[in-house]
Amino acid sequence: MNYKKLVIAGLACVGMASVDTLAALSTDDYVEAAWMTTRFYGAQRSGEGPNWMSMGTNFTTSFTKDSYNGKDVSGGWFDCGDHVMFGQSQGYSSYILALAYAEFTEGFYDLYTGDYSDYKAADDFSRKSGKPNKVRDLLEELRYEADFWVKAAISSSAFVTVKGDGDMDHKNWVTPGKMSTMGTGEGGDPRPITGNANDSYTPGMAAAMLAVMARVDPDESNRTKYLAAAKTAFEYSKSHKGVTTSGNYYAESWWDGRWADGAFLAALELYRTTKDDSYKKEAESWWDKIEFLKGSYSRLNYANAVPLSVVMGQGLLDLQPGGQYRDMQLFLDNIYAGYDQNKDGIWMKETGGGGSFSVRTPSGGAFLYALYAKFSGDHDYDEAIEKNVAYLLGENSNKKSYVVGFDRNSAKAPTAPHHRGYYGNEDPGRTVEGMGSAPSKNKYFGAMIAGAFNDGNHSNSVSNWQVNEVCVDLNAPMVGALGYILSKKAPKTDKDLGIETPQDTSAADTSKNDSIPGAINPVVKLSDFTMSQSGMDISLTSVKGESFKVQVFDMQGNKIQEIFSIGGSVNFTLKAKGVLHMRVYSRSLRQIYTIKAI
Repeated sequence: MNYKKLVIAGLACVGMASVDTLAALSTDDYVEAAWMTTRFYGAQRSGEGPNWMSMGTNFTTSFTKDSYNGKDVSGGWFDCGDHVMFGQSQGYSSYILALAYAEFTEGFYDLYTGDYSDYKAADDFSRKSGKPNKVRDLLEELRYEADFWVKAAISSSAFVTVKGDGDMDHKNWVTPGKMSTMGTGEGGDPRPITGNANDSYTPGMAAAMLAVMARVDPDESNRTKYLAAAKTAFEYSKSHKGVTTSGNYYAESWWDGRWADGAFLAALELYRTTKDDSYKKEAESWWDKIEFLKGSYSRLNYANAVPLSVVMGQGLLDLQPGGQYRDMQLFLDNIYAGYDQNKDGIWMKETGGGGSFSVRTPSGGAFLYALYAKFSGDHDYDEAIEKNVAYLLGENSNKKSYVVGFDRNSAKAPTAPHHRGYYGNEDPGRTVEGMGSAPSKNKYFGAMIAGAFNDGNHSNSVSNWQVNEVCVDLNAPMVGALGYILSKKAPKTDKDLGIETPQDTSAADTSKNDSIPGAINPVVKLSDFTMSQSGMDISLTSVKGESFKVQVFDMQGNKIQEIFSIGGSVNFTLKAKGVLHMRVYSRSLRQIYTIKAI
C-alpha cells in the first residue's frame, strides 16, 4: 500500500501521527531502543577506546599500532562482528549517523558519559546507571569515528580505506584486545593497511561525515580539524574512481557502478558547511554522474546510496534525478511503498530468509522518509516510519525483536549475535559454537542482527552469520529513524539537557541561504500559502505577499508546467488530469500539495 495520502489542501499534519495500533510501544521504549542502538558503537571502538564491551577483559585496548607509512591511523569502528576496519561500510554508516544528528538533533539524548566510566563505576551497564555529561550521546560516538577519519585523510594522495585482512581476522573467536596480541597471521598487530586504493566512494562518504561534523560540533577546535580533513578526503575522492575491493568481504562489483554518490554527498555537505559556491557547482557536476536507474531498484544500503543522494539532492538543491522516477517521493515509493513491496505496511522488498539482511529495508526506508519529511514538510509517512521501526523492535506477529537486548513488551530479543567481542572470550582454542553465554554486562548490546522475517523464532547458532551478523551499517539508519521519532514525540532541547548551544557552527549564516531550503527554512505550515481549486483551475496566495514559483509534476515525476507569480498571488489552469504533485517555492517558504485534477 502507498502511504502517501491524496490530499487537496496540502500538508494535513505537522508532527508524529497518532498510531493506536502501536500503543504497546511507549515513548520510553523508543528512548530505550535509541540508547541501546547508539551505545552499540561504543562496543565497536578500535584503538585506545575506551570500548565499554572490553571493560573487564584482560585486554581493554586493541590495534593501537595501526599505522600507514609511519603515521598513526589507529581508532575508528570495527566493521561487523569482526575486528577489521572496512571503510566501505564505515564511511556510509558514519555519514548517515552524522546526518541524522544534524537533522534530528533534539531526538538524541544525553544518557551516559562518553568514556563509560559511569557504567564501570556502578558495575551496571543498564541504562539506569548512565550519568549525563552535557554532551548528546550520539555526538560522543561520532567524535570517536570522526577523529579516526581525520587520521585516515593523510593527503590528497593517501587515504586509509581498510585496516586488517578479513581472512586473517576471521581465524579466531576472541576479543579484539586479545587478537591484537596474536601477530599478523592471526589477525593481530601489525596489521596490513590499505592507504592508496583507487576508491572514490569511501573517502567521499568520510568527507561528507566530516563536513557535517564541522558544522554541528559545538567545539570550535573540533570543527576546524574536521573541516580540514573533509577537504582533504574530498580531494582524494575526486581524483579516484570506484570502491576498494577487499577479497571475499567487499567487492567493487557489489556497487554496480554506484560510487559517485560519495563525492556528490561530500561536495553537498561541504557547500552546506562553508557556503562556498564552488562546492555547490561540484555537487551539481557529480550529480550528473550518479547511477539513478541502477539505484532505483534496490533499498538503501552501503553499496547503494543512490536513494539517499536523491533525497539530499532534491531536498536541498532541488536537483531532479534522471530516469523514470524524477521526484524524491516517487523514487522512494518505487523502492518501499508499492503494493508488491510491503506486507501489512512493513517494507519487505529484498527481504525474507537468512542472508538477505532483511532489517535493512524497514530501517533504511524509515530513515529516508524521515529525511523526506524534514526537507519537504510532508509528514504523511510518519505513521509508516513508526510502524516499520516498531516492527523491528518486536511489534510483529512473532514478537521478534531484532535488537540484541531489547525485550520490552515481552519481545523476544536475539541472544546469539555473530560478534567476537560480545562473548568476552580470550581463549583462541574455543570455536565459534563454543562461545557459551556472554558476560551479563553485555546484555544491552544494542546491535541489530541481519535477521530473517520468514521464521517465527531466532536462530541460536552463533555461526549463523546469515541471520545473526551485526554491523555498523545495520544500526545506522535505525538510530537515525529513532532520532526522528523522538524528535517528534519527546524532543530534548539544549536547554533541557543543560547544553551550551553553539553560537556559530558554520562558516556563514545559514538562515539567509535560499539555496538550501530543507536545511535552513522552518518546517512549512499550512498557513504559509492558501490554495483553492475549482476543477482544473488553481488559485494560490502567499500569506507573506512574496513572489513564488509553482511546479506541477505527474505521478511519474515528469514536470508538466512551471508558473511564476507576479506579486503574492497566481491563478492558472492545470494542463493534465489525474493525481498531480504541486510544489510551491518562495524566498523563505516551501510547500507541497497532492491534488486530483478531473
